[in-house]
Amino acid sequence: MVKSMTGYGHAEQDFERFQCKVEIKSLNSKFFELNVRLPRSIQNKEIELRRDLQKKLERGTVSIFIHVQYKNAEDKVAPLNLDVAEYYLNTLNQLAHKSGKTSEQLFNSIFEFPNILSQRDDDENDNDYKQIQECIHAAFLSFDGFRKQEGKMLYEELLKMVVRIEEKMHELDSFEIERIEMVKERLNKEIGKLSTELVDRNRFEQELIYFLEKLDISEEKARLKQHCNYFRETMLELSSGKKLGFIAQEMGREINTIGSKSNHSQMQRKVVEMKDELEKIKEQINNIL
Repeated sequence: MVKSMTGYGHAEQDFERFQCKVEIKSLNSKFFELNVRLPRSIQNKEIELRRDLQKKLERGTVSIFIHVQYKNAEDKVAPLNLDVAEYYLNTLNQLAHKSGKTSEQLFNSIFEFPNILSQRDDDENDNDYKQIQECIHAAFLSFDGFRKQEGKMLYEELLKMVVRIEEKMHELDSFEIERIEMVKERLNKEIGKLSTELVDRNRFEQELIYFLEKLDISEEKARLKQHCNYFRETMLELSSGKKLGFIAQEMGREINTIGSKSNHSQMQRKVVEMKDELEKIKEQINNIL
């Protein structure tokens, strides 16, 4: 079943050390583009996260926002590297003594010094990330459910449009006899203007049959019917958006050929109506994954 590229999902979970909130949003796009906003504590996991999400999302412009709120004060800040800090303090005291400046003036910028803050323990970060992944997964399920629901509505709308194209194609049959008679009458009228000695009636009949065969649209209608059936079958497949676009192009070729062969105002009107439905189909296909 088709899925919409437009979607939204969110999840909030409460863990022992922190609360996690994840939001996933997506818009339709021909290609895949992922925007990620992570808390500082798991920024080293961005490449891994992008790789995992790309497998699931496939196409579209997707944004994911991960917010983590730690409960304890010691978890909200990066740990102070005491050995490095003590070294800087001793050095600054010596520099203050030599320069005649106060230590307070030099201490103001101590937290900007390299390595003054240490990284969190890798095992601790990995444990946090595993729990955050649970929240990401819950948000993705919500997001995917939204896309399936939107896809179901798209599926129903596209089915109606395909049926309308088929109905208008069948309505062309009622004009077939009239169209052929109009062509014959027009040709006979033009031939009547010529001298009868110059007209070979047998040759004229042969040429008329050949001309009418060129105006026959039965093959185009048969192919259009096949494309419509194939379109319906493809909508039941996963990730069918691009494929549906190719089928719609083939439907358009057959409709255009029918229009160029019709030579009848009412048939031309039906062709225009089919084209209108096809354009609606193409617009909706842009939203399908």
